[in-house]
Amino acid sequence: MPIWEMVAGINAGQTVGNTASALFPLASIASSTGTEGRVQAKVYASYTWANLYARCTVFAAPTDPSVRSRIGAVNGNLLATVTGTGAFQDTTNSDSPVDQNLVNYQIANSGGGSKTFTILGSTLQDDTTNTTLNITSSNVGTNTVAFGINRYAPVEGRIHGTAVADLAATETDVQYTVRRATTYSNTRVFIRSNGLDAASVWRFRVDAGNGNQSISIGSLATGAFEDTTNSDVVSAGSEIDYNLDTTASTVSNIAPTLTQVRHTSTGREMAAGVCRPAASTADNYFVAEADMGTTTTESDTQTAARAAFTAKNLMVNVTAHAAGAASDIFLRVDTANSALTVNVPASTTGIIEDTTNQVTVAIAALYNYFLDKGTESITLSIIGMEQEPGAGAGRGYPGQMHNRRPRAGRLGQGFRVPR
Repeated sequence: MPIWEMVAGINAGQTVGNTASALFPLASIASSTGTEGRVQAKVYASYTWANLYARCTVFAAPTDPSVRSRIGAVNGNLLATVTGTGAFQDTTNSDSPVDQNLVNYQIANSGGGSKTFTILGSTLQDDTTNTTLNITSSNVGTNTVAFGINRYAPVEGRIHGTAVADLAATETDVQYTVRRATTYSNTRVFIRSNGLDAASVWRFRVDAGNGNQSISIGSLATGAFEDTTNSDVVSAGSEIDYNLDTTASTVSNIAPTLTQVRHTSTGREMAAGVCRPAASTADNYFVAEADMGTTTTESDTQTAARAAFTAKNLMVNVTAHAAGAASDIFLRVDTANSALTVNVPASTTGIIEDTTNQVTVAIAALYNYFLDKGTESITLSIIGMEQEPGAGAGRGYPGQMHNRRPRAGRLGQGFRVPR
């Protein structure tokens, strides 16, 4: 009965103003929108959806916003009330989404006082089919991709670059190395806007070649598109990514806001990723599943594990690295570097992995990535790992981890969890 950690993170934080409908994806970059379809992910099995989690880094009074689950654009049962900075979780309630349901998060902050969030998370438990999802999303309100180009995007992290709209021009910059055999299917993409004058194509790619999964998006067409027919069998060691081809068009642009792919496995990739990264000129911390924006504040990037899992196969995709000294990337657990580490020699680029070490992440342990850049700047497009749920992993926190009582009238909701 695998339980997967699903994390939507944004290292620099997403500010929510006076709104009753800030909507976020289930995983990937935690960027908000007021239009729900742009961030909805589709599930393909019956799940127990539990352990809603939120990390707030800036809290301006007077309102206490609620973070909740949404299923089919209707409020779910998961609800955490945020009463200050720190991490909060609903350890009591659960939802039961089923095949074809659309799911996402919502933050309601009506009444004033902006709040900044770096992490929204939850767990998905599938007792029968081992079906899980990889999700990539974007800055859902602004980013677009130009006409007349052929570009690439990662399977985890952020669809677009940190400062520019277009996807990656070099495919190797966004490839992710898969370390177990599995079958990918049901590639799906949501298009926010589309001014192209010809059809475009969204593809799943394997080892720098077109996979079997392909979606044709008609001229001016918007909404959700999915390949429900084809699948791709992937071997351990294969490189995967997405491709968007707009070369048939001569005007305007197109805006993908969320893409996903399903696979059947007890392992699931978690990654911080971006198409066009900026160089890191300081040591930085990253949310385990997010964009590649940088921060030097570790607590902002820590997710408290809501189910035990084994972390393994740490990989980094390095697009630029100055000569002079090596850099190190770690999985951090409870503010300490773990055995899961990648050393990047000076001037080295490309995909580098730790396929030897494994780290057990216990319930309530705080985890994140850390870049010790050394003396030289380095540019990373992906930091990722495989999470393998522990056998018989339980739900939620042990009772002693609840260190704040819920407010009156909110029993079982909005527990603050350790920072």
